[in-house]
Amino acid sequence: MARGRNESTIVEDMILSCAAGGVTSETAQKAVRALCRRHGGLMVYIPSRKEDGESAERLREIVEDATDGDAAARIVARMMRLYGGTQQYLPLERTAFRKVIAMEIFARVGERGVTMNDMAREYGVSFTQAYRLWREGRAEKLRPTMPYLPFLELSESNNGG
Repeated sequence: MARGRNESTIVEDMILSCAAGGVTSETAQKAVRALCRRHGGLMVYIPSRKEDGESAERLREIVEDATDGDAAARIVARMMRLYGGTQQYLPLERTAFRKVIAMEIFARVGERGVTMNDMAREYGVSFTQAYRLWREGRAEKLRPTMPYLPFLELSESNNGG
């Protein structure tokens, strides 16, 4: 249990630190989620100096696939400035973004009629785990709490602001 909390903290810190300088929190979340999807469960070296180096280029490619080019350059530059010269453990996407995935599965199965088998295949989990996530998403929809690291722009309206 403690390990899962540490993994979530790392991801939250990365999202919050990347969501600045013209980058929305939604874009930052997409970028970090793409990194977790690609390198989840691994230690990833984040370079500190060579922006045109091989490691930085690989990070930029992953982030560009999830976001646009301008935001990707800002996110990678910020990651290099804050985490550069270190190896960071990136948790698996299905671990770090569990609540978000649960809500996605609930919405897609309920509203769009996608089968549970397709969801299990897409997220790389068993049928039983996909069903558990669907139930978590349903419970979250019926009893809404703030989803995992909501987009900062939306949190003001959810908190009565």
